[in-house]
Amino acid sequence: MFSAVIEDTKSWKASIDAIAVLIDEGTLQLTKDGVKLRAMDPSQIAMVDFSMPKDSFEKYEIDKDISMGIDFAELNKITKRAKLEDKIELSLDKRLNITFKGTTTRKFSVPIIESSSTPPKEPGIDFTADLKVNANTFKEVLKDAELVSNHVSLGIDKSFGVRADGDTGSVNVEFGEDNILNLDAKEKAKSTFSLDYLKNMLSAADTGTVVELKMKTDTPLRLEYGIGDSRVVYYLAPRIESR
Repeated sequence: MFSAVIEDTKSWKASIDAIAVLIDEGTLQLTKDGVKLRAMDPSQIAMVDFSMPKDSFEKYEIDKDISMGIDFAELNKITKRAKLEDKIELSLDKRLNITFKGTTTRKFSVPIIESSSTPPKEPGIDFTADLKVNANTFKEVLKDAELVSNHVSLGIDKSFGVRADGDTGSVNVEFGEDNILNLDAKEKAKSTFSLDYLKNMLSAADTGTVVELKMKTDTPLRLEYGIGDSRVVYYLAPRIESR
C-alpha cells in the first residue's frame, strides 16, 4: 500500500522534469524515508540521482518498500498539466494513480513497468575542485557558449572559466568573485562536456537556485542542486579530446 499527498506542486513538477530530461524509463524506489531514483540515461553518458524526503509530503503512507518502474516521459506529460494551486494525490495499485485537486478534480493513471535492473552505483571519484554558482548566471554563460559550439570546457582553479571553440569563433567567460558563491580547489580541474546535457541538467533549476559543481580533470562532472526539499544530483561523463 502506498499513498501520498503533495502540496508543493511547483517543486514536484520541477522534480519530475529534472528526471525526465535525461531518463525515458526508470525505477522509483518508494521507501519509508521517501522517494528515490538513480538511473543512467539511454546513452550511458549521464546519471541522475534524485531524492525526495518523506517530510516534504503533506501525507506519506507506505507499508513496505516498493520498486516501481515508470515511463517518465508519460509521467512528465501528465505532471505538466497540474496547476500550481492544485494539490496532488498519489496512490498505487496495478497502476500509479495521480489526482489533481483544485477548482476541478482530475484523475490520471500510468502503467507500472516491470523492472529487474538494479540502480547503478554512485561513481567513487576523489574530486579536486568544488564550486557553487547561481544557476541563472551559469545558464546565461552556456547560452553564450552555444553560439559557437555544442561542447564546452569548464575549468576551476583560482576562479571559474567557461570556454567554447567552434568553426565560427570562440567564447571565453571568466567568472568574477561576485558571481562565485564558494570555490575550493585542491588542484586545477578542467574537462569538456556536452552543452546540451548541461542545459538539460539545469533546466529544472530556477533563478535563485545555487548549483554545486564538483570536478576532477577528465572525469565525470558532479552537478547538484535543490528543488524544494528534494535534491537532484547529476553525473556527466567528459568528452576526452585527443592530445
